[in-house]
Amino acid sequence: MERRIGGMITKYDRTGGKGVRKKTEKMPGGHLLFVLAVVCALALLVMAWALLRDTGADGAAFTPPPFEENAQQGEPEVPQELGYSFLNAQEYEVGICGAPVVKNGSAVLYMTNPASNKVWLKVRILDESGQMLGESGLLKPGEYVEAVELTSMPEEDIAVVLKIMAYEPDTYYSAGAASLSTTLHIDA
Repeated sequence: MERRIGGMITKYDRTGGKGVRKKTEKMPGGHLLFVLAVVCALALLVMAWALLRDTGADGAAFTPPPFEENAQQGEPEVPQELGYSFLNAQEYEVGICGAPVVKNGSAVLYMTNPASNKVWLKVRILDESGQMLGESGLLKPGEYVEAVELTSMPEEDIAVVLKIMAYEPDTYYSAGAASLSTTLHIDA
């Protein structure tokens, strides 16, 4: 006779009218269910950890970009030869020089975030290979920055891409990006 209790099987021998316990065996699959339950619990913990940790695409914690230290209020008065104009990037506008020059180690861009915008803007200056030459801080609506300091100084006129990035205020979610290909002129 067999009797199943929990994950155990107890076998009895009924000789001579008495029940004598002969052997207790583990039910097949008893450990398997326990192991599967532990594996499922660990998988859930790993998924929860992966969803809740605050990391960027490269695995590092997100650090919001700083605001531009040299930001000025209003709209700049820009020399005509710098080709200053407003670009419409669907969700926002940006004022920027189409013929920027390098003066005193900085690119003169007069980048402007018009007061009518609802986003924060910044610009990165990239060479043709994508290497960053300089970057502004964030500009709030109604602010502009005259020049962006260069981290790498070109020796002669160089083709560049001005990558303008927009951020939603407070959340820092991307509100889009626009690029402008131009030449950065070295002021003699």
